[in-house]
Amino acid sequence: ALGWLLVALSTEKNATTTQSIETIYKHIKGKVSETAETANFITSYGDDGQSVMLHSDQRTDAILLEALLYIDPQSTLCTKLCKGLQAHKVKGAWKSTQENCFVLLALEKYFHIKEKDTPDFIANIWLNNDYCGQHQYKGRTTNTHTVDIPMKFILSQSNDKNLIMQKDGQGRLYYRIALNYAPTSLQLNAVNYGFKIERRYVAVDDSSHVQKQEDGTWKFKLGEKIKVILTMTTTQRRYHIALVDYLPAGCEALNTQLKGTITGDTDSSVTRSNQSRCCPNSITGWTEHENLRDERAEAFRSLLWPGVYEWSYVMRATCAGTFIMPPAKAEEMYSPENFGRCATEKATIN
Repeated sequence: ALGWLLVALSTEKNATTTQSIETIYKHIKGKVSETAETANFITSYGDDGQSVMLHSDQRTDAILLEALLYIDPQSTLCTKLCKGLQAHKVKGAWKSTQENCFVLLALEKYFHIKEKDTPDFIANIWLNNDYCGQHQYKGRTTNTHTVDIPMKFILSQSNDKNLIMQKDGQGRLYYRIALNYAPTSLQLNAVNYGFKIERRYVAVDDSSHVQKQEDGTWKFKLGEKIKVILTMTTTQRRYHIALVDYLPAGCEALNTQLKGTITGDTDSSVTRSNQSRCCPNSITGWTEHENLRDERAEAFRSLLWPGVYEWSYVMRATCAGTFIMPPAKAEEMYSPENFGRCATEKATIN
């Protein structure tokens, strides 16, 4: 309702309507949930909102995107809302006729304001005074061009560096700046840049098979089965998530979907059972696709709502020795700057 009011008030601006627009705009900005790349508005009509009011979060985002394009088209929220709406698209459409109508209306408005000029420009890149490359864009296209700058070249420069991008011509340029790096130490601390990851190991057959020592090292019994429980927490809506856990080299994941594999654990997420939970309020059975590979276990989801999620699998300790256990990591695959991991651990198998 506030979005439609903003559109109506913006058609005839005067002192009264301007003040009303500012009041409403301030209110809805307090209702936005924003990440580095996307944004969405937090609203609800309760359990019956979908059926009675034809309400959906995407329809609300679309209506407010159109309203923002009327009152503040230069706002960075416009592009973030646009990206968030497109991330909800499945097989070229949204989940209802209502969503399709209002999202397409908002995206058309966005297109005519933000992308009205047909691209015909050259993009140039400099790092300080060093020229890094260029690319010519002519006509509308979804093709991308990548310029890679080696890390050793960046580290050889002074501490203060300016990455300069110049667009010469008409049209809108979308760009992404990413830094790929490798840590110098294998001992990594837990970090939370959008995801909080926790990992626990539980014995399947006998509690003495898995023990955590006072120094934080895990002790596994050779030849026995271990249940790995991963808990992932996010406070924002996330898109195209990958949760990856790297196994210690002395262990092997057990795929319960293969005939002949006996884990003795009927509560593993891989068996699609939701009976056992590490955290009472966690959500299980949330994955859309799972992989158990030689060196890692993976879980995927295209859309993740705020909450606490739990996933588990079973592995066997197959080789004696002391092994590093790399951190489990979750990230948005197409926005990898939104990620989180647990800490590096160590395991002794004997």
